[in-house]
Amino acid sequence: MYAVRSSFGTVLLVFLFATLAFAQGTGDIVGRVTDTSGAVLPGVTVTAQNEATTIARTTITSETGDYTFTLLPIGSYTVKIELVGFQTVSSRVELATGDRTRVDARMQVGAVQETVAVTSDAPLLQTDTSTVGALINEKTVQDAPIPGRNIIRMVQMIPGASEGALSSLANGTRPDERRQTSSVSINGVNDVLNNQLVDGMDNNERTIGTVGIKPSIDAIAEVKVQTNIYSANGPYPRRHR
Repeated sequence: MYAVRSSFGTVLLVFLFATLAFAQGTGDIVGRVTDTSGAVLPGVTVTAQNEATTIARTTITSETGDYTFTLLPIGSYTVKIELVGFQTVSSRVELATGDRTRVDARMQVGAVQETVAVTSDAPLLQTDTSTVGALINEKTVQDAPIPGRNIIRMVQMIPGASEGALSSLANGTRPDERRQTSSVSINGVNDVLNNQLVDGMDNNERTIGTVGIKPSIDAIAEVKVQTNIYSANGPYPRRHR
């Protein structure tokens, strides 16, 4: 994962290596189960199974009909919802790093052996999280015509982002630093205020505040850019240098 901070929150750029995709990046699945009248259903069995690893997690809906799966490795999931006397509901979900995807279900009376398959596109807005950002998925990373095959060039194209000041040491334009650009400025914030992670590990060059090691584009599964990350105590503080 790779991250960046702005003055009003945090800009998180998350590089996830393809070889570790199921070990590092995580997301959440939440939902509420009701019957056809809209009444909540407690005690419903909900299973989320990773389609690639076949590893499954199971939980039971609460008194309010709600359920939550946290820290699920990214990937494709089948969410199965079962209750005696009702038809089983099955949904497929694509989970990216930092997602908090809602999968609600309205169960119909019937035999458990009957399955209702729910297919729908992922919502553009995830209402269960206040995080704002962008996701560059694996297909885009591998197929997009990125100049110099430098993934930072793709990050610089997201809304609100730019390459930053031409005089920046990380920009690649100074006589004393001619490497490919690793500079990203979000909403006009100085590029040295970025926090950068690779597979959840710190990847910051401490002296000048730029990226430490730039991952090979062929090793990247996805890049998550978050521009206003909040902790329980409010926005993450800036780093001081």
